[in-house]
Amino acid sequence: MNERAKRISRLVSALITGGLVLATLVVFRSVPARAWGGGETVPSPCDFTTGGGWIRIAAGTASNNGGLPESDQKANFGLVGGCKNGGFFGHVNYVDHNNGLHVSSDSITGYVNPCPGCSPPEANNARDICGTADVSIRGSFIGTFNFRVRTIDAEQQSSPPPKDKFGIELQNQSTGNIDYLVPTRCLASDSPTGDVTTCSSVNPGGGDIELHKHNPSTFTNIGASCPDDGGLGY
Repeated sequence: MNERAKRISRLVSALITGGLVLATLVVFRSVPARAWGGGETVPSPCDFTTGGGWIRIAAGTASNNGGLPESDQKANFGLVGGCKNGGFFGHVNYVDHNNGLHVSSDSITGYVNPCPGCSPPEANNARDICGTADVSIRGSFIGTFNFRVRTIDAEQQSSPPPKDKFGIELQNQSTGNIDYLVPTRCLASDSPTGDVTTCSSVNPGGGDIELHKHNPSTFTNIGASCPDDGGLGY
């Protein structure tokens, strides 16, 4: 394992075992989800993604969050996801330090390329990890939600490498609505990009997302189950 891979591994481990921050307890508000346009597929041959880092969430750049305060503080994440031994594997941990929202996955139900063959072709380098997660605020359990996180390894998009990207949504299992949405943005950035625009000029740092090549064990023979894309963008 090279030094860069070791740093990523340490960062993911630290985030997965990290604690919550204090915040005000609020109640989610549901709004209808926007339907996904279809076409997403499990990569074939399948690969896998690892990552850890942070984004910022400025006021007005998150949606459907029921009054959760967003004040340009960091949200940290650590993740791994992909195909292995005929199924899906992984873990996602996410903490929004603006309000104490904590997402910890308990199952992985899908790993997909959300837009194969899309134009511009850079969208093909996106990978979505889907599953179910326990969600809490300030240590108080809110419920189990479906989740979908979007990752983009920008080094797979162009050279010199621009910023990697991350976005997340939570779907209410009872209503099917998207109750929390942070559209995809560059690491260390506070605003969604909306498309495959690169972000080489934003704040330095922010972590790293790595799209790894497939190997003989990274295959699946089951279908993916993901909540509808409620507006994650690229």
